[in-house]
Amino acid sequence: MRVDPALWDKQAYGLEWIRSRTISHIDDALAFYSRSLASRNTENPGVRGPVLQEGSIEASARQIEAGAEVLVKVSDGTPEGVRAFSPTGQPDAEGFLAMACVEIMVHGYDAVAGTEAEFDPDDGLCRRILGRLFPWAPPNTPGWTTLLWATGRGELEGQDFLGETWVWHNDLLADWEGAVPSCSLWVGRK
Repeated sequence: MRVDPALWDKQAYGLEWIRSRTISHIDDALAFYSRSLASRNTENPGVRGPVLQEGSIEASARQIEAGAEVLVKVSDGTPEGVRAFSPTGQPDAEGFLAMACVEIMVHGYDAVAGTEAEFDPDDGLCRRILGRLFPWAPPNTPGWTTLLWATGRGELEGQDFLGETWVWHNDLLADWEGAVPSCSLWVGRK
């Protein structure tokens, strides 16, 4: 995916961040997920914040790829049943990987929307993520459209618009109580 460098410092779609800061957020999230899962800490460590300085598109892409590789390796080495802290629950390794996919795909979309870059994620991957993090999502709708709806970025016929109240269910699926949750973590976030 290529984005005109002149567009890199423009506002990201639906966010108050510029595109380069949005991409930096993806790397921040991957690093946080890796640290949380690797430490096996189930309590908020109280340490969080941007770790990536805004830079070139290519450097940001390499940083995200490296962060994803670290998270995959940490997840591969995590024993089954281990859960760790997240602001929205205590996911297992699979939950952290699904959350990372959402960060990459959805914020990648936020960063390139309105440019000429094409962004069309795999339907099967979107469906797998929806099944893990958004079990209330309709099963017979296009995966990417449904993922955008589930993360408050789009409309879905027959469904209420979620906007900033969206939240995933990153705890184990067995812990889901059957209702569509909402939260205020993202409301008004800059």
